[in-house]
Amino acid sequence: MRVNLQLGKTIKTLRLSKGFNVTRLAAAAGISKSYLSSIETQRTNPSAHVLQKIAGALGVPVERLIYESVEPLDPEWTELLKQAKEMGIEKEDIRTFISYETWKNNGMAK
Repeated sequence: MRVNLQLGKTIKTLRLSKGFNVTRLAAAAGISKSYLSSIETQRTNPSAHVLQKIAGALGVPVERLIYESVEPLDPEWTELLKQAKEMGIEKEDIRTFISYETWKNNGMAK
C-alpha cells in the first residue's frame, strides 16, 4: 500500500463513478465548490477533517482516498474478527497464532 500522491485525481474519479458533479459532492461534504475543485486539480491539500467530510460524502473510508490500493476486507474475515473480539481474543493472541502457524508451515515444508 502506497500513499496516494494523486489525491485530487482519486477524489475526482470516485466522484464521477458515483455520478456526482462538483456542486453535488461539495454540498454533500459541506465545503465550497471552488475548494473541492482546487483539491481535485491538486492546487490545495485538504486537511484531515476535510478528507473525512469528502470520504463520508462519497461513502468510502478515508483510507480509500489516502492510499492507492486499499482493498475491502472480505466480509467473512470481518465477521471472524468481530467474533474473536467478542470472545475476548486479543490482537497479540492472533499475532502469536499466525507466527506459530507460519513457523509450523515453514518447518513442514523442509
